Amino acid sequence: MYRLSQTLTDAFSRRFSRTVREDYRQDEAYASTPQGRFWLAVAIIGVLVLPLLLPQYPLFVTTQILIAALAGLGLHLLVGGAGQISLGQAAFVGIGAYVSSHLSGDLAPLGILAGGLVAALIGIVLGIPSLRIKGAYLAIATLAFQFLADYVFKRWTAFTGGVAGRSLPAEGTFLGLPLADDRVVYYLGLVFAIPMFFYAKRLLSTRAGRAWFAVRDNDLSAQLSGVDLVRSKLTAFALSAFYGGIAGGILMHLIGAVTPENFVLAFSIQYLAIVIVGGAGTVLGAVLGALFIVLIPEILSVIAGAFGPQYVAQLSAWRSVAFGVLILLFLILEPRGLVGLWGRIRDYFRTWPLPY
Repeated sequence: MYRLSQTLTDAFSRRFSRTVREDYRQDEAYASTPQGRFWLAVAIIGVLVLPLLLPQYPLFVTTQILIAALAGLGLHLLVGGAGQISLGQAAFVGIGAYVSSHLSGDLAPLGILAGGLVAALIGIVLGIPSLRIKGAYLAIATLAFQFLADYVFKRWTAFTGGVAGRSLPAEGTFLGLPLADDRVVYYLGLVFAIPMFFYAKRLLSTRAGRAWFAVRDNDLSAQLSGVDLVRSKLTAFALSAFYGGIAGGILMHLIGAVTPENFVLAFSIQYLAIVIVGGAGTVLGAVLGALFIVLIPEILSVIAGAFGPQYVAQLSAWRSVAFGVLILLFLILEPRGLVGLWGRIRDYFRTWPLPY
């Protein structure tokens, strides 16, 4: 009886105990417990095997979630990490898409990377006003950049194709595999997405990430503490733009053709909604926010289509209103987003059936 009681006590102790991190190396670890490493391995295997199990359209939507999560993660690093507001993320996605459209086929990875680098350079330029202004004034500056990018996308016909946009050759291949196959594009996106997600997770736990958090909380106090504001803010804008440019390059190869309408202000608001709904400043928040923002319209379209095609058209007209109401509800009811909601659910089951 004593051994049974001791065994149950040890089991409950292991269940309720939390990992105590005693140094920065442990804090920077991706998974500090055997259970965490197990679920991390399951997640990686899942994203690798998933396209082999899905039909064509669900796979297309899954790749859209991957792209939205990448672009949203860049905005998470900027808004949730460094505390710098931006309404121009769709412009960086467009820059990456147009740059990558000039390098296709076996040069597709190089084109996607080039799109991210060009977007990062422009992001540094956009970040310069953040050294003097912040808050609503910075939001207006990034909004002006979004409108400027939209004008350039429509007028610079030699590079962007103007209003007609640009398209990739239908017979393009990568390593002998057709890029028209969504599975090929999905795995091509994973080549960039997996290391970028791991890098973002590690970055937020490093000295640079802690400097961003200090700038987010109070930039004056951070500067007095020795944080280089110029370096922190400009690197945040550059990295956010880089993530958006990579997402745009993958998007270009997914849909095969892009026009300026793919990168308007509504999409910047959608990426900002991913930050708010998912939970700012977390990698998991980017994934959860992208899942929510991309899947909810698809689910609503299926429900509306069951009643008739006329309801699908009405749903498209009210989509922007739905996004606005959704953002307001999360700001009022769940400021920490889906990450905060998931944390409370996890903590509840971690201590269940105890009342505390």
